[in-house]
Amino acid sequence: MGTKNDLADSLIIQKENASASSQRDAAEEWLKSIFKTRNSDQHFPEYNVEEKLCTGRFKDFIAESGEIYGPSNLTDEEYPAAEKKYKAKWSKIYPIEEREMWLFGRGNGDTGELKQLKINKIKEGVYHIFIDYGNGIKTQNEITLVSENGNYKIDYCKTEFLE
Repeated sequence: MGTKNDLADSLIIQKENASASSQRDAAEEWLKSIFKTRNSDQHFPEYNVEEKLCTGRFKDFIAESGEIYGPSNLTDEEYPAAEKKYKAKWSKIYPIEEREMWLFGRGNGDTGELKQLKINKIKEGVYHIFIDYGNGIKTQNEITLVSENGNYKIDYCKTEFLE
């Protein structure tokens, strides 16, 4: 038969498990909240969401990938040195994909209502987000979340465009 201490230990473990479960749910709810507006549960966030949703370093990484692999003012002579500097700075932190990297593969603008949105937790702090933008554009995104000053922030988003 269990002792009073066994029961107390059991209650503490239950509270810890409930607390961990609530935190996991809070992270997923935060992700879901990104895609909500007053009128819809599946609306893409407004333009320039990186500023609000991403860690500072991931936001900088996205911006610099756009300067190197997107429309650029770099001359043909400047480009190789700029790309080399970019890769040296970021390759130990994030995978280099040699393309523009807007969050969730959204492109440089607002897309409005989404056809489909699915969020699945893979492990603590890592989620898959499937988005069907309509017009045949679908992405599978692997998101890494971190806590920054008590708020959730995206510290990496790997986006694959699906056929």
